[in-house]
Amino acid sequence: MHEDKMQLVRTQIAALCQAVRAHDIRTVYTVSCGGSLATLYPLTYLIPRETDRVTTAAFSSNEFVHDPPCRLDEHTLVVLNSQSGTTPETVQAAKLAAQAGALTAAYTTGTDSAIAQTVDCPIWYYDDPVNPYPLVLSIFPIVYQTVFGLLDVWNDTSRLPDIEQAMQTLESVCKQAVDEYRAPAREFARAHRTEPVIYTVSAGLDRCIAYILTNCSFMESVWKHSSPVHAGEFFHGACEAFGKETAVVAFLGLGKYRAVEERAVKFLQRITDKLTVLDAAALDLSALPEWTRPYVAPLVLHSLASEYCLQLSYVMGHPMSSRRYMGVEKY
Repeated sequence: MHEDKMQLVRTQIAALCQAVRAHDIRTVYTVSCGGSLATLYPLTYLIPRETDRVTTAAFSSNEFVHDPPCRLDEHTLVVLNSQSGTTPETVQAAKLAAQAGALTAAYTTGTDSAIAQTVDCPIWYYDDPVNPYPLVLSIFPIVYQTVFGLLDVWNDTSRLPDIEQAMQTLESVCKQAVDEYRAPAREFARAHRTEPVIYTVSAGLDRCIAYILTNCSFMESVWKHSSPVHAGEFFHGACEAFGKETAVVAFLGLGKYRAVEERAVKFLQRITDKLTVLDAAALDLSALPEWTRPYVAPLVLHSLASEYCLQLSYVMGHPMSSRRYMGVEKY
């Protein structure tokens, strides 16, 4: 089922990789807004750590439009994300990048949208909350396949097939984790129902999922104050605001950055009674190819974090779809 869509995605990623090879890309910029920008974080985090062929940077769309980087030319790849394909500032950013001669790619569900018609390489993903598509067709798995496809181009490697296998397996791994943690998620929801502020603490690849939990889940969806704190930067100022009653969700991944997160968690265990730790080491990731597990673990943690916020919305009687301003007011 949906094999045609999966094959289309693979074809679109292959087309982007071929275009990157032809353009002698030296710089990659990710450009988007909010959670859409956060889902592109694996590009800006992994590429400079896995190859010396290119440099990367991330930009919020409106800032990119008003204050674009100097290095924006035919050797630049600009990767954008707009779920609808109509986010005004992201469409503007795509047009600006194209006018500068950059190679452009965009993830979107809007196949006939403005952004799809603007960029050189559109890549579809699929989202339907009523009749959900397989997880492999959602944004994060497709971004991961793109990242490793590009790294194969620059490093002359062949790691993409393992990542494709991992993404095919991801849904069952996430479902198992969510099922196992549903009771703790419900307890978290009961304990944090009236909490005024919930911080998130993370490092490395986990930063994108911590940002989504803060910005898109706690703040946007259930209207709770939150702020993402980098686990390393935590000790350089932020820690002074934390005390016995400070609510925190901290992440522990499996990558080299885990040591940075562990240091913060050990400190938080001493100073607050309201710490929740989501630890990838406690999850069963055995179905994933072994070398992929540190890379893929954040996506499983993301599913867990989403369940924790969903349970919070239930006990608050506040649907995740509630909005006061987004799509309601013009701004």
